Amino acid sequence: MRLSWKDAAATLVAAVNTLVYVAYLQGTDLPIIDSTRGATATIMILGAFGGCALGSAEGLYRRDQSVSQRFYVVIASALGVTALAAGVIGLIGDAEGALGVLFYATIALWFVATLRHMLTASAASPLTRDTHEVIDRNTTKHA
Repeated sequence: MRLSWKDAAATLVAAVNTLVYVAYLQGTDLPIIDSTRGATATIMILGAFGGCALGSAEGLYRRDQSVSQRFYVVIASALGVTALAAGVIGLIGDAEGALGVLFYATIALWFVATLRHMLTASAASPLTRDTHEVIDRNTTKHA
């Protein structure tokens, strides 16, 4: 498990996205998110911060990927393109359906990324049960 502060920040952004979308659906009178275009723009900006700015593509597009890594890249790319297209359609066409697609694609991206971080081992710290032997050689006795 290698959740980091970036995952916590992305979770906070996903929660704010959810609040914005629910407030819009409830017919809020709050400035900006009381219109389809305003809610779409808000979710796109939050998504750009929570996903793009905090994310990292380092190592995702290598040739020596496992099947599960390739699957993740395909799913994340498809969700990202879907979210971007829905956002643009929502802004240009003032389309409520596109706002829904944008919201759900953004939340799906957050969920998939967080799940991936929880299930993959950290490459930065390959700690094993034998790590203590390298750190503290004097106390390790071998028979």
